[in-house]
Amino acid sequence: MASMKDIAERAGVSIATVSKVLNNQGGISQETAELIHSIAKELNYHPNFYARNLKKGASRAIGVITEDLTVFNSSPIVDGIGAYCDDHGYHYFLENMRLDRLKIDPIRDVKKYNEIVRKSISFMKALQVDGLIYLGCHSHKVLSLPEIDDTHCVFAYCSSSNPNIPSVSYDDNEASFEVANYLINAGHRSIGVITGPLASIHTQNRLIGYQKALFNNEIPYNPKLTVNGDWGRDSGYALAKQLIDNGVTAIFAQNDLMAMGVIDYCRKIGIEVGRDLALIGFDDREICTVSRPTLSSVSLPLFEIGQTSAEILINKIENKPSELTGEILLECKLIERESSRFVKNNT
Repeated sequence: MASMKDIAERAGVSIATVSKVLNNQGGISQETAELIHSIAKELNYHPNFYARNLKKGASRAIGVITEDLTVFNSSPIVDGIGAYCDDHGYHYFLENMRLDRLKIDPIRDVKKYNEIVRKSISFMKALQVDGLIYLGCHSHKVLSLPEIDDTHCVFAYCSSSNPNIPSVSYDDNEASFEVANYLINAGHRSIGVITGPLASIHTQNRLIGYQKALFNNEIPYNPKLTVNGDWGRDSGYALAKQLIDNGVTAIFAQNDLMAMGVIDYCRKIGIEVGRDLALIGFDDREICTVSRPTLSSVSLPLFEIGQTSAEILINKIENKPSELTGEILLECKLIERESSRFVKNNT
């Protein structure tokens, strides 16, 4: 790789002169500047922005540590981080801990988790990043982050037990309230819900939103219409029978995979989703638009979570005042498709 020294030797000038030209500092004749630019282009010279910024006391680079990049939410969030960095003259380094693939739970496998995350943070510190974004594979509270010290840090799609570390996620509760209200306003009074695992924060918040909508509309909560799944398609299939046998006219599945299981079961027994039964999922995965019928779902602000996380971190790095503090929950959006257009008079 060509250096300023190579250019200087070819042009017959000092390295300081080359530096002034390539950094647009002026004070050099136009003829010499044109010669230096011509040689730099010929040698395919690329400036070392990292070294240049370190001389100024900042790398203008941030670290992004993901719990697992293969989980569906991670890549759009990273994309949002990258877009904000591009717009503000920053670069980012990415470290993927692969916790989901390795079946490592931060709560159950504390020793293994601490070892992996400590190595990741040490790696980012060796790169002299100005700050870190820690990206979770699901909403949970990170109890500890070893070796973080005084590094600027923001959590995305999860939160920290340290109240001084800001976090960015989305509002499960309000999104589920909107889903239940939508179905109630369409005339449904017997609305089943398939939850995820009961220990999940997502499950708890989405169930609270659903129950709040029932309460606000003076519809008694019927525990028989709440069944517990495991986020998988097979559990949606198995639990659809129980809800349909209990007379529901609409089902809110707390993720899209379980909703697809409902469609599978209904197809098997001759119930047409979107005509005989209303159905709404959650997450707005790609499968929603290719299923038959197309699946109504809740779209998550994943790209915006990435952008907002980067904005908070860069503001902290640059000591800029910001109203974005504490736990920030962004709005979701209900996307209506064929599966929920069924309206039935249930009065």
